[in-house]
Amino acid sequence: MSKQMNRRRKVSKKVISNEPPKRTEEKRPSGSKPSQPPTSAKKIHVSTISVVKSASVENSSEKLVSEANSSEDETDGSDLHLSSADKEQRAKDNRKLLRDRVIYARKVGEEAATGQVLDGEPIDYESACKIKELAWGSSNMPPKPEWLKQGIVFRPCDQLFAYGLKTHKNGTKNFLISLQAYFLKQLLFDMKKTGGAKFSSGSRSRPQPTEKCKGPSMAQLLKPGEKIQQEMLVGGLVELLSKIADGKETVLCLPGPDNCFQPTAHFGIDGITEKLRVMRCSKDEELRTYVKKYSATLMQENGIGLISVLYSVILTRNFNRLAYDLQDQATNSLIDPIGDCTTGLLNLIITGRANPYLHNGIMVVEDEDNEESEEFSGEERRGMETRNDIGFLIWDQDEETTNRFHLGSRLKTPTLPIWITRCNGQFGVLFNPNRELMRSYHAENRFQLYYYSDAEMKKGEYKETLLTIDTRNVGNQVVVDPSETEFEEAPPPPLEKAIQTKWEGSTIDWGGITPYI
Repeated sequence: MSKQMNRRRKVSKKVISNEPPKRTEEKRPSGSKPSQPPTSAKKIHVSTISVVKSASVENSSEKLVSEANSSEDETDGSDLHLSSADKEQRAKDNRKLLRDRVIYARKVGEEAATGQVLDGEPIDYESACKIKELAWGSSNMPPKPEWLKQGIVFRPCDQLFAYGLKTHKNGTKNFLISLQAYFLKQLLFDMKKTGGAKFSSGSRSRPQPTEKCKGPSMAQLLKPGEKIQQEMLVGGLVELLSKIADGKETVLCLPGPDNCFQPTAHFGIDGITEKLRVMRCSKDEELRTYVKKYSATLMQENGIGLISVLYSVILTRNFNRLAYDLQDQATNSLIDPIGDCTTGLLNLIITGRANPYLHNGIMVVEDEDNEESEEFSGEERRGMETRNDIGFLIWDQDEETTNRFHLGSRLKTPTLPIWITRCNGQFGVLFNPNRELMRSYHAENRFQLYYYSDAEMKKGEYKETLLTIDTRNVGNQVVVDPSETEFEEAPPPPLEKAIQTKWEGSTIDWGGITPYI
C-alpha cells in the first residue's frame, strides 16, 4: 500500500513539474521565417476560420487553450496503468480534437437571438389579459397574423435606402413608418453627438438651407452599415420608450420559452402573450443594455420584433395612463378590426401619448346636425399640448375630408424637420438633415425634403425621392378658370397636397421622378 502511494506521489510530482519552458523573443532578419517552437513547449495551436477582434472569440480561445492544458496536466489516476507511448498517443489525440474545433464570431445580440429570453419577470395573467384587450379588443381575440411574423428589418446595408425599414402592404406598415421616424432622428441628429454616424471628412457642418442636401456626405450618411443600423434601432427604441414613460419606468418585453401562467377559458393562447418576459428599467442605460442584447431578435425577418415593441409600448405607458390618454375612446382597441393602427396608437408612437385627436389644445364638441355630435355636445377633447420633435401631415381625398382630422399647427410644425405623412391612407416619412429649417423662416423659402415609404418604383427611377419645395412665389400665382382651358389639368399628387397643408401655395419639383404617391 505504501509503495502504491509513493508511486502516485511521484506521478503527481512529475506532472506538476512538467511546465513548458519560457520562450524569449529573438530578433530575426526581415523576410525570414519564424523558427518553430520546441516540441517540449507543448504549445497548442487553435485554428480558426476567421480572426475577429471580439471578446467572445478571445474568451473562447482562452477556454480552448485552458482545456488543452488541463487535458494534459490533470490526472485522476485512471491512466496510471498506461505506458508512456499510450499516454503520448492520448495527448496527440486531444490536441487533434482541439485543432479541429472552430470558433465562430458572433454579432452583438446574436446570442439572444439564437437562445432563450430568460431576463425579467414572467408576465402575470391579469396583465396579459389587459394587453390583449387594449391591443386586439378582447383577451380571447388572437393577434392579427401579420403582426405575429414581422420583425424590425432594415433594407440591405451600405446600399440605397439602407436607412429604411422593410414594410408590407398591411396594417403593420403604419406602425413601422412611425418607428422609422425615430430611427431617422437617430441617424440625422442624435448619433452625430455621440460620434455614431458621421459626415464625410470634407464637411464638418450640415448643408445650408439654400444648398442641395444631396452632397457626397449626405449620400454616405443615407447608406449606413450594419453596425449603424443596429445603433439606429437601439437608440430609437430607447428614446421612444423613454418618451412614452414620461419619467416613469420603461418596459421591454419579449416572449420566453415557456408559458408564464396557466391559461383559462377567458384567455386565448397565441404563442406570444402568455410567454412574455417583462424587463422593467428605471434608467435609460439599463434599457439600452436590454435592447442591445436582444437587438438581433427584434431585427429577425418574420420574427416577433414588431409585436414585442407594441407590447413594450403598452406596458411602458401602463393601463391607467392609456385610459386617460384615450379619453372617450378608452374602450376601443389600439389596433382596429382590419389590423390597422388607430390614431391613438400612432400618436402614442409620435408624441408619447395615446391621444386620439390631432388639434391644438382643448376643443369643445359642437352641436351639429347628427346624432353622434349631439350625444357628446359640450364635452371637451384634449389635443396636442406642445410642439413635438416629429410632425404629422395629412391629405385624405379632398379638402373637406382632410379638414375633419382637425390637424393642428403643433403637429404640422415640429422642432425637427421630420414628418410622418398620411396620403389617402398610405404612410411615409419626409425629412431633411438641416435642423435650421425649423428655426428660420428664411430657410423655408426654397428647400428640399427626402421622402421614404418603401414603395415600389418604376424601372429606371430607383433612386432617392428628393423633393424641392419653393415658397417664394406664394401669393403670386395666376388663377386659371378650369372652364377656359381646353384640357382638364390632372390633380396634384396626394403627397404634394399634404405638403401644401403646411406650406400653402408652394410649388413642388419631384426631381425627375414620376410621382407615385
